[in-house]
Amino acid sequence: MDVVNQAELVVNLFLQSLGSILQSLMGIITMLGNEIFYILFMPTIYWCVDAWAGLRIGVMLLSSTCFNGFFKVLLKGPRPYWISDNIVPGVHESSFGIPSGHAMNSTAVWGWSAIETKNRKVILFAGVMVLLIATSRLVLGVHFLSDVLLGLLLGLLLLLAFSKLQKPIGAWLKKQTLKNQLLLAFFSSLFIIGLNALVIVLSSDWQMPAEWAARAGDVDPLSLDGALMTSGLWFGMLGGFAWLRVRRGVIQSNFGTWQRILRYLVGIVGVIAIYAGLGSFFPDDLGLVSMFLRYFRYFLIGIWIACLSPLLFEKLKIGRIEPEIEPRSSAPLA
Repeated sequence: MDVVNQAELVVNLFLQSLGSILQSLMGIITMLGNEIFYILFMPTIYWCVDAWAGLRIGVMLLSSTCFNGFFKVLLKGPRPYWISDNIVPGVHESSFGIPSGHAMNSTAVWGWSAIETKNRKVILFAGVMVLLIATSRLVLGVHFLSDVLLGLLLGLLLLLAFSKLQKPIGAWLKKQTLKNQLLLAFFSSLFIIGLNALVIVLSSDWQMPAEWAARAGDVDPLSLDGALMTSGLWFGMLGGFAWLRVRRGVIQSNFGTWQRILRYLVGIVGVIAIYAGLGSFFPDDLGLVSMFLRYFRYFLIGIWIACLSPLLFEKLKIGRIEPEIEPRSSAPLA
């Protein structure tokens, strides 16, 4: 791997030699693949465009994030600037390099968004977005070409698997009681944590090479933070959606015109309040307590997006919840 990575540095060095303007532009583009962007992007679809599509895109994002974190810890690959002083990192990353999360997540999210619309222009736009986000990681010196290519491949495989499995899984879930759906959402969120925790425990004897540590800066590549974020969102989103759908119905995303704008503004204020407010309030140095609080914080974000905000929209008369209807595209996931 080290020999391959050393050879791949040529790609990063060439792209970085093209100038600071390109790096600045790619620094902006790469933010479109960051955690916070997706947290802001996903609710827009759910609240204002198509609730079912928003749910499926959310499931794609969280599934991709889960498996990406698993493969990162399993493969333990360095980032370009960890092994070369000639690479100037455009952003700081604390996780392992391979596979690229930006490449994998953008393929899954933008790819499924294109599938949902079945519109050629959207498909073209999604393809361009995936290419730009993936390229940005090379320009910024935080991924090797092989990291990006594996991320793209895994994202495509996830798209294929989801397209094949969503109908039978959706049909099966619709037959389950609300209690069983909530239990499935909860225990599957624990599975996400357990999957990553198992690999971390098996890697307890691993130590970062001194050469990497000298350049990497403040990193914690064997952290469970990513898994706790993903699992909390997973339980909150799927559990909240299941409860709302069974007890009340589904938010009517196409309701109103100016109401859609208000739904987004009110909803995003709630997301930011939980994300930033609790993020600054909860301590991050208390071991298991901090882990639980991180899980709980993202659980609150997930349940706010899927369930609590639609109930508030209805109270404010800027949203409508109606008994379950068939989705306009594809089969419902839950």
